[in-house]
Amino acid sequence: MVLAGVLVAVAAAAGNAVGSALQRSASRHHDPADRWWQGLLSLARRPAWLGGIAAHVVAFALQAFALTLAPITVVQPVLVAELPFTLLLGALALGTPLGRRAWLSVAVMAGGVALFLACLETDRGGPQAATAAGWIVGTAVIVVVLTVLTVLGRAGRGRRRALWFGIAAGVMYGFDAALLAGLGPAYAQGLGGVLTAWQTYGVLVGGVVSFLYLQQALQAHDLIWAQPGITLANPIVAVTWGLTVFGEQVAVDLRLIGLAAGVLAIAGGTVGLTLVRDQIAGRGRR
Repeated sequence: MVLAGVLVAVAAAAGNAVGSALQRSASRHHDPADRWWQGLLSLARRPAWLGGIAAHVVAFALQAFALTLAPITVVQPVLVAELPFTLLLGALALGTPLGRRAWLSVAVMAGGVALFLACLETDRGGPQAATAAGWIVGTAVIVVVLTVLTVLGRAGRGRRRALWFGIAAGVMYGFDAALLAGLGPAYAQGLGGVLTAWQTYGVLVGGVVSFLYLQQALQAHDLIWAQPGITLANPIVAVTWGLTVFGEQVAVDLRLIGLAAGVLAIAGGTVGLTLVRDQIAGRGRR
């Protein structure tokens, strides 16, 4: 089941990559003088942008399915594969071969994910172990973090605005994953159980909020400033939630070193791929 969840998560990452590539392609043509909501209305008339929305919806459904097959601490780190997939799509679209640095970054990120998953203990805990107090406290922390990031994003301009809103989008993606995972026990009760679970409506609200954060990040500046926050905050929030609210276990032994090394490799690969991706996007604009 866990392996199946990993494979479905990889498919979700590919869907997110298609959506991000299409939306970023459409967002490059908006007028910087427009307010973000004016840019959003303009983008809604572009087929590429709408296609990107459709791809994200499919990816979201795949992610929800993956979370019924594997723990959140397994699924969310796999979704960082979105970045190399997006890079490959951009290179193919522009007919630009990937250089040695790009392939090295892909290898480092893939190795980091593999090492992280290999060292992670997920035999205990899960959404069914979450308490009402855990959900309340965890949600309150997310709200506070998002409030701070929103204030910083609105006060910033250009690169800083893209950075803060990118991190906010990543945080919201991680929380959305927690809500989706929290629906797991409700699935056993059928449609009625899903419709009466509060997490269902939390997912709907969270999906809208994460969408708005993403659009503001994409419109603020080049994706090089938004992507690290989007890519890294998501699994950090989701894994933290799994280990605290869901009570999923980490073995306190030498595997902690492997977990730390995996996280560092994922972060290093993300930064490296973001730099390469920005260079490829720059060639496409010339």
